[in-house]
Amino acid sequence: MATVPESMKAFACANVHGSADVALEEITINVPTLLPRDILVKVEAVGMNPVDTKVRAQGTSGDETKPVPDEKKPRILGWDGVGEVAACGAEASSFKVGDRVYFAGDLTRNGSNSEYIAIDERIVGRAPASLGAEAAAVPLVMLTAWEGIFERLNITPFAAENAGKSILVLPGAGGVGSFAVQLAKKLGGLTVIGTASRPESEQAVKDLGADHVINHREPLRPQLEACLGSTGPGCVDYIYNAFDTAANFEQYCDIIKPFGKIVTIVETKENLNMSKLQGKAVTFVWELMFTRAMFKVEMEKQGAILNNASTLIDSGLLKMPSVKVRPYTLEDLKEAHKEQESGKVIGKLVLSSKARRR
Repeated sequence: MATVPESMKAFACANVHGSADVALEEITINVPTLLPRDILVKVEAVGMNPVDTKVRAQGTSGDETKPVPDEKKPRILGWDGVGEVAACGAEASSFKVGDRVYFAGDLTRNGSNSEYIAIDERIVGRAPASLGAEAAAVPLVMLTAWEGIFERLNITPFAAENAGKSILVLPGAGGVGSFAVQLAKKLGGLTVIGTASRPESEQAVKDLGADHVINHREPLRPQLEACLGSTGPGCVDYIYNAFDTAANFEQYCDIIKPFGKIVTIVETKENLNMSKLQGKAVTFVWELMFTRAMFKVEMEKQGAILNNASTLIDSGLLKMPSVKVRPYTLEDLKEAHKEQESGKVIGKLVLSSKARRR
């Protein structure tokens, strides 16, 4: 049995939500108490995602701040993580102390920006043996891409019925897009069109296996018709949207084929005219990988997905996107938040306790 201290350090919104410089603080708190199905993980590295910056900011901008509600103090951010099991809850049986695991966490609980995290074993997977700190870049985006492709769009892996069908992934070089492109191509067998707006991101999408790369800052239909030779009532069978849902909705209504399917992962405050999809009988569906943990529904499916992903990564079938690793310090965490908010990240950002500042 590993020795677990009573207290730990964590990076959190201890008092206010707001900018990274104002909101994030280093604190010392008690190591979390385990629920029956929990495991306690000693965190080695954490991944950065847009959700981290959104929860930190809580809609504030500039110098604005919002107090953290008393019942949520301190709000420890971070959901992606990789580390070693340090203890197991009374009913936990999937892992043992010393196992190396990775996870995307639970939006309703404190996150991974801490020395230890308590997490339900059902949403945890065996970490890829071939990866070090980079493993922390995988879980949230992998689960989001996997659930979106195979569950929300109902694409069956390795099915003959997928031959000749196409999917647009927008954008293709981000964290989710990087795996959505690969899953759709390598497991789904689809013709994949990824989007990019810069030369370096265009090359990244090509390297991940996309059949075509188009610019999402230009009108979509002419580019799709040019690369697919399609001039009918629609160009693509599926759309995976990982950008502002409202930004391209009108174009999606135009380029989706009759009976096509659209999945989106980004919230919107706009009122979208869903009736525009009625004529083509198009399916529009949301994906949120936190849903299972939030509502305690089919949680074990996420553990299974992460284990399958580990096998695919270790076999070399799935490639890692670009991963930038920083030291796991408060200052580096603040800088990672700012970089994530810039909208220019290709691949993923990771902070590792084993990394050293260059």
